[in-house]
Amino acid sequence: MKYSRNLFWSRLDITINSENIDTELIENCFIQAQNFENKYSRFIKWNYLYNLNMKKSSQIDWELFSILELCKKVSIITSWYFDITILPFLENIGYWIEEKKLEYNYWYKNIEIENNNIYLKNWVSIELWAVGKWYIIDKIYTILDKKYDNYIINFGWDIRLKGKHKIYLEDPFDDKKIIWEIELENCSIASSSPNKRKTKLWHHLINPKNNESQNDKIALFITHKLSSFSDIFSTALFVTPLEESIKILWSIKWLEWLIIDKSWNIYKSNNFNCKLNDIW
Repeated sequence: MKYSRNLFWSRLDITINSENIDTELIENCFIQAQNFENKYSRFIKWNYLYNLNMKKSSQIDWELFSILELCKKVSIITSWYFDITILPFLENIGYWIEEKKLEYNYWYKNIEIENNNIYLKNWVSIELWAVGKWYIIDKIYTILDKKYDNYIINFGWDIRLKGKHKIYLEDPFDDKKIIWEIELENCSIASSSPNKRKTKLWHHLINPKNNESQNDKIALFITHKLSSFSDIFSTALFVTPLEESIKILWSIKWLEWLIIDKSWNIYKSNNFNCKLNDIW
């Protein structure tokens, strides 16, 4: 049985292979996801994240603290190519909710946490779009795991599943075409591609060191047990230059991955066992 809800400008699908469905449990999953969006989506004015970015300080809860700690670790691993303070640039190239332009100043090291408070120094602002979906997916997985042994959580093609399932991966330039298939069991898969969100001049995957969309790749797929790792690294390593991202991925033994560069060359880890369709 499949249940769906539109959240975070994406669709959240929960598919459970069972004859006994607890609809209250499913609804609780959607409520948890909606609560997170209501608090941390930058497209909702006057919520927690909006007020934090405006006032530059707030009390911090354990959810945001854990998210920021992982973001910091990934930023360090990628030599600061992954930066959740990129918000001013996103706003100013067309992903906006503000009428006036924001200051360009950003860098993750301007985020400070002290005595249960968070401070945004030097007028930086933070954006949680790149990390919100994985947090929701892992939270829903924990809820469903108490009752079911076979299900799929698909949040805008960031997927975590329990049991064994065949997953079809889309063409980076045409989401109506399927060009890969991969069989996964009890793990997650996430992807990053520039075709998902664009303005007239830019796509949303920004290299913060040159203030430009990263264009040396057309797709990156990563698998891991947790969505928190597959999703954040798919974004972080897409915005990292190709050679450096491949070097980083070879050094992380607990990720499996596939990259397609702008010339359609394929790079992948040894255990990313995908099957290319014959038509590709």
